[in-house]
This record gives sequence, structure tokens and C-alpha cells, in this order.
Amino acid sequence: MRRQVDPESRWWTLGGAEVLDVMSTVRRLVQRGQTVHIGTDAQKSAHRMEFVTVACVLNPGKGGRVFYTRRFDRKEISLFEKLSTETWLSLDLAIRMHEAFDLSPERQQIWVHVDANPDERYDSSDYVKQLAGMVAGSGFPVLVKPNAWCASHVADFAVKNKHFRARMRAA
Repeated sequence: MRRQVDPESRWWTLGGAEVLDVMSTVRRLVQRGQTVHIGTDAQKSAHRMEFVTVACVLNPGKGGRVFYTRRFDRKEISLFEKLSTETWLSLDLAIRMHEAFDLSPERQQIWVHVDANPDERYDSSDYVKQLAGMVAGSGFPVLVKPNAWCASHVADFAVKNKHFRARMRAA
């Protein structure tokens, strides 16, 4: 079941600023040679499942920028459906960016992070090969846990609203 990122979705920075045209903003950064890492994480609340997709644009040696969007789904879904949805949301954004930015195949500038762990102690290990294969088969480099920092740390940070709580403590 493929879910698409709504091109009209709202995007924000971790600082809380809304980004009106995330594609143009990221395109300008990529044209300067920066690399995009895309990941999605989900969290269940009392009434629904929330998915947060992030695009981290890295400027090596100088930091980076984070943009994120949210979408919601029904609360009760299986682990496989949750992981598949996370992966599809990330992959869909990567495909749309790759097509919109007209990137050269010689230099890979978009990486997709999958929030699944190959360690057999974790339930997600049953799906790592399938999810990573979906991304690799689409032509993108893929990172899985423990290396999938964009999904397992940055998207997790945003889906749990830790950036808002940090600002509240600082104020």
C-alpha cells in the first residue's frame, strides 16, 4: 500500500518556522552541493498514528538544516504496515526531489533512512531486507539502524515534539 507525500503538505523547521516552499528551499541547498537525508518515524497517540517525515540537508563541516512535515493515519496498524508506510513516505519524497532537482546520477545527493533494525532481537528485523530493497531498487542509497540517524533520531525527535519542549524550557 503506497502512500504519497501530499505536495501541498505544510513543512516546518525545528525552530518552528513554516517553510512555504520546501522543494525550492531544498533545491537551492542541493545545487550548492549539499546532501539530503530523508527519514520518517511514527508514534501512536490515543486517537491516531502520527507520521513525521524529515529532510535533513547537510553542509559538511558547517552543520545542516532540518525540515519536517506531519501526516496522520488510523491508530491500529501492524508493525509491517507502520514500517512500510514510513519507508514509502520517505521514498516518495526522495523520488519527487530527485525528479524535481534533475540530479546527476554520478553524484548521489539523496539518501533514504529506514527505521528498521537488522538485529534479530528486534521485531523490525523481519522486514529490514524487504524495506531496504524497496529503497535500493528505486535507485537510492539506503541506511538502516543503527546508521539510520535521520529516521531513528531526527524524525523521532520531531514526532515526539522534543524541539518544542526544549524551546519551552529555554524560555
